[in-house]
Amino acid sequence: MHYTPAVGLLELRQMIADYYQLRFNTRVPVERIVITPGASGALQLALSVLINPGDEVLMTDPGYPCNRHFVRLLEGKATSIPVTSETGYQLTADLIDRHSTPKTVAALIASPSNPTGTIVNQQQMKSIIDTVEQQNACLLIDEIYQGLTYEAKKYTALSLTAQSFVINSFSKLVGMTDWRLGWLVVSEALIGGVDMLAQDIF
Repeated sequence: MHYTPAVGLLELRQMIADYYQLRFNTRVPVERIVITPGASGALQLALSVLINPGDEVLMTDPGYPCNRHFVRLLEGKATSIPVTSETGYQLTADLIDRHSTPKTVAALIASPSNPTGTIVNQQQMKSIIDTVEQQNACLLIDEIYQGLTYEAKKYTALSLTAQSFVINSFSKLVGMTDWRLGWLVVSEALIGGVDMLAQDIF
Protein backbone atom coordinates (compact mmCIF):
# COMPACT_ATOMS: atom_id res chain seq x y z
CA MET A 1 0.00 0.00 0.00
CA HIS A 2 1.34 3.41 -0.95
CA TYR A 3 0.11 6.96 -1.22
CA THR A 4 -0.60 8.08 -4.75
CA PRO A 5 1.18 11.25 -5.95
CA ALA A 6 -0.46 14.39 -4.53
CA VAL A 7 -0.87 15.78 -8.06
CA GLY A 8 -2.62 12.63 -9.30
CA LEU A 9 -1.82 9.47 -11.21
CA LEU A 10 0.62 10.05 -14.04
CA GLU A 11 -1.43 7.91 -16.44
CA LEU A 12 -4.52 10.11 -16.02
CA ARG A 13 -2.51 13.33 -16.23
CA GLN A 14 -0.95 12.08 -19.48
CA MET A 15 -4.39 11.30 -20.92
CA ILE A 16 -5.52 14.85 -20.14
CA ALA A 17 -2.39 16.19 -21.84
CA ASP A 18 -3.25 13.99 -24.84
CA TYR A 19 -6.81 15.40 -24.82
CA TYR A 20 -5.52 18.95 -25.22
CA GLN A 21 -3.19 17.87 -28.01
CA LEU A 22 -5.85 15.93 -29.92
CA ARG A 23 -8.79 18.28 -29.47
CA PHE A 24 -7.10 21.69 -29.51
CA ASN A 25 -3.69 20.99 -31.05
CA THR A 26 -2.18 22.46 -27.88
CA ARG A 27 0.76 20.92 -26.08
CA VAL A 28 0.41 20.99 -22.29
CA PRO A 29 3.33 19.45 -20.36
CA VAL A 30 2.07 16.71 -18.06
CA GLU A 31 3.98 18.37 -15.20
CA ARG A 32 1.50 21.26 -15.29
CA ILE A 33 -1.57 19.03 -14.83
CA VAL A 34 -2.88 18.35 -11.32
CA ILE A 35 -5.80 16.01 -10.55
CA THR A 36 -8.18 17.49 -7.98
CA PRO A 37 -11.38 16.66 -6.06
CA GLY A 38 -13.63 18.35 -8.59
CA ALA A 39 -13.35 21.83 -10.06
CA SER A 40 -13.81 23.33 -6.59
CA GLY A 41 -10.69 21.53 -5.41
CA ALA A 42 -8.83 22.94 -8.41
CA LEU A 43 -9.97 26.48 -7.65
CA GLN A 44 -9.07 26.07 -3.98
CA LEU A 45 -5.53 25.03 -4.91
CA ALA A 46 -5.05 27.86 -7.39
CA LEU A 47 -6.33 30.54 -5.04
CA SER A 48 -4.38 29.13 -2.08
CA VAL A 49 -1.07 29.43 -3.89
CA LEU A 50 -1.86 33.01 -4.99
CA ILE A 51 -3.60 34.78 -2.10
CA ASN A 52 -2.18 36.34 1.04
CA PRO A 53 -4.51 38.09 3.51
CA GLY A 54 -5.84 41.32 2.00
CA ASP A 55 -5.12 40.38 -1.61
CA GLU A 56 -7.85 41.02 -4.16
CA VAL A 57 -9.35 38.78 -6.83
CA LEU A 58 -11.51 40.31 -9.59
CA MET A 59 -14.63 38.39 -10.65
CA THR A 60 -17.98 38.94 -12.34
CA ASP A 61 -21.27 39.84 -10.77
CA PRO A 62 -23.33 37.79 -11.53
CA GLY A 63 -21.03 34.82 -11.03
CA TYR A 64 -20.85 31.47 -9.28
CA PRO A 65 -21.26 32.31 -5.53
CA CYS A 66 -18.73 29.76 -4.24
CA ASN A 67 -15.91 31.64 -5.99
CA ARG A 68 -16.32 34.58 -3.61
CA HIS A 69 -16.41 32.29 -0.59
CA PHE A 70 -13.12 30.61 -1.50
CA VAL A 71 -11.41 34.01 -1.64
CA ARG A 72 -12.88 35.04 1.71
CA LEU A 73 -11.81 31.73 3.25
CA LEU A 74 -8.21 32.71 2.45
CA GLU A 75 -8.75 36.20 3.98
CA GLY A 76 -8.66 37.79 0.56
CA LYS A 77 -11.09 40.28 -0.94
CA ALA A 78 -13.41 39.18 -3.73
CA THR A 79 -13.96 42.25 -5.89
CA SER A 80 -17.23 41.69 -7.72
CA ILE A 81 -17.48 43.71 -10.94
CA PRO A 82 -21.01 44.23 -12.31
CA VAL A 83 -21.26 42.92 -15.87
CA THR A 84 -24.12 43.45 -18.33
CA SER A 85 -25.19 42.48 -21.82
CA GLU A 86 -22.86 45.20 -23.13
CA THR A 87 -19.84 43.16 -22.00
CA GLY A 88 -21.45 39.80 -22.73
CA TYR A 89 -21.80 39.28 -18.95
CA GLN A 90 -18.03 38.74 -18.85
CA LEU A 91 -15.02 40.62 -17.59
CA THR A 92 -13.23 42.50 -20.33
CA ALA A 93 -9.66 43.73 -20.58
CA ASP A 94 -10.94 47.26 -19.97
CA LEU A 95 -12.91 46.29 -16.85
CA ILE A 96 -9.90 44.45 -15.45
CA ASP A 97 -7.65 47.41 -16.15
CA ARG A 98 -10.07 49.88 -14.50
CA HIS A 99 -10.69 47.81 -11.36
CA SER A 100 -7.15 46.53 -10.71
CA THR A 101 -5.28 47.90 -7.69
CA PRO A 102 -1.82 47.21 -6.27
CA LYS A 103 -3.52 44.51 -4.16
CA THR A 104 -4.97 42.66 -7.17
CA VAL A 105 -3.28 39.26 -7.53
CA ALA A 106 -5.75 37.54 -9.84
CA ALA A 107 -8.80 37.77 -12.07
CA LEU A 108 -11.24 34.90 -12.46
CA ILE A 109 -13.36 34.28 -15.53
CA ALA A 110 -15.54 31.39 -16.67
CA SER A 111 -16.09 30.68 -20.35
CA PRO A 112 -18.80 29.51 -20.86
CA SER A 113 -20.04 31.44 -17.86
CA ASN A 114 -22.05 30.20 -14.92
CA PRO A 115 -24.85 31.38 -14.71
CA THR A 116 -25.18 33.30 -17.99
CA GLY A 117 -23.67 30.81 -20.45
CA THR A 118 -21.80 33.51 -22.38
CA ILE A 119 -18.44 32.86 -24.00
CA VAL A 120 -15.20 34.84 -24.24
CA ASN A 121 -13.95 34.47 -27.79
CA GLN A 122 -10.30 33.81 -28.57
CA GLN A 123 -9.42 37.39 -29.46
CA GLN A 124 -11.06 38.74 -26.29
CA MET A 125 -9.31 36.10 -24.19
CA LYS A 126 -5.91 37.09 -25.59
CA SER A 127 -6.61 40.71 -24.72
CA ILE A 128 -7.64 39.73 -21.18
CA ILE A 129 -4.54 37.58 -20.72
CA ASP A 130 -2.26 40.40 -21.91
CA THR A 131 -3.93 42.90 -19.57
CA VAL A 132 -3.73 40.63 -16.53
CA GLU A 133 -0.08 39.80 -17.18
CA GLN A 134 0.74 43.52 -17.60
CA GLN A 135 -0.76 44.03 -14.12
CA ASN A 136 1.64 41.34 -12.77
CA ALA A 137 -1.42 39.35 -11.74
CA CYS A 138 -2.60 35.86 -12.64
CA LEU A 139 -5.62 34.81 -14.66
CA LEU A 140 -7.77 31.87 -13.56
CA ILE A 141 -9.97 30.47 -16.31
CA ASP A 142 -12.87 28.14 -15.55
CA GLU A 143 -13.46 25.98 -18.64
CA ILE A 144 -15.75 23.37 -17.06
CA TYR A 145 -18.65 24.07 -19.46
CA GLN A 146 -16.31 24.09 -22.45
CA GLY A 147 -17.67 20.82 -23.84
CA LEU A 148 -21.26 22.08 -23.83
CA THR A 149 -21.01 24.61 -26.66
CA TYR A 150 -22.36 23.84 -30.09
CA GLU A 151 -21.87 26.84 -32.36
CA ALA A 152 -18.91 28.87 -31.07
CA LYS A 153 -15.41 27.95 -32.20
CA LYS A 154 -13.86 25.69 -29.59
CA TYR A 155 -10.47 26.61 -28.12
CA THR A 156 -8.66 26.49 -24.81
CA ALA A 157 -6.96 29.44 -23.13
CA LEU A 158 -3.94 27.15 -22.78
CA SER A 159 -3.25 27.77 -26.47
CA LEU A 160 -2.70 31.45 -25.64
CA THR A 161 -0.57 31.43 -22.47
CA ALA A 162 1.46 29.25 -20.13
CA GLN A 163 1.16 31.70 -17.23
CA SER A 164 -2.52 31.25 -16.39
CA PHE A 165 -4.41 28.61 -14.42
CA VAL A 166 -7.10 26.61 -16.22
CA ILE A 167 -9.76 24.69 -14.30
CA ASN A 168 -11.80 21.82 -15.71
CA SER A 169 -13.63 18.72 -14.53
CA PHE A 170 -15.18 15.49 -15.69
CA SER A 171 -18.58 16.33 -14.20
CA LYS A 172 -19.86 18.50 -17.04
CA LEU A 173 -17.55 17.41 -19.87
CA VAL A 174 -18.44 13.70 -19.74
CA GLY A 175 -21.30 13.62 -17.22
CA MET A 176 -19.32 12.16 -14.29
CA THR A 177 -20.72 14.40 -11.54
CA ASP A 178 -20.64 11.86 -8.71
CA TRP A 179 -16.94 11.09 -9.22
CA ARG A 180 -15.98 14.60 -7.99
CA LEU A 181 -12.96 14.49 -10.26
CA GLY A 182 -11.39 17.57 -11.80
CA TRP A 183 -8.07 18.99 -12.85
CA LEU A 184 -6.02 22.14 -12.73
CA VAL A 185 -3.48 23.22 -15.32
CA VAL A 186 -0.93 25.18 -13.31
CA SER A 187 1.05 28.27 -14.16
CA GLU A 188 4.60 27.08 -14.89
CA ALA A 189 6.18 29.16 -12.13
CA LEU A 190 3.91 27.74 -9.42
CA ILE A 191 4.05 23.98 -10.04
CA GLY A 192 6.12 23.34 -6.91
CA GLY A 193 3.88 25.41 -4.65
CA VAL A 194 0.72 23.72 -5.90
CA ASP A 195 2.30 20.28 -5.40
CA MET A 196 3.11 21.10 -1.75
CA LEU A 197 -0.37 22.50 -1.11
CA ALA A 198 -2.00 19.44 -2.67
CA GLN A 199 0.00 17.24 -0.28
CA ASP A 200 -1.16 19.27 2.74
CA ILE A 201 -4.81 19.86 1.75
CA PHE A 202 -5.83 16.66 0.02
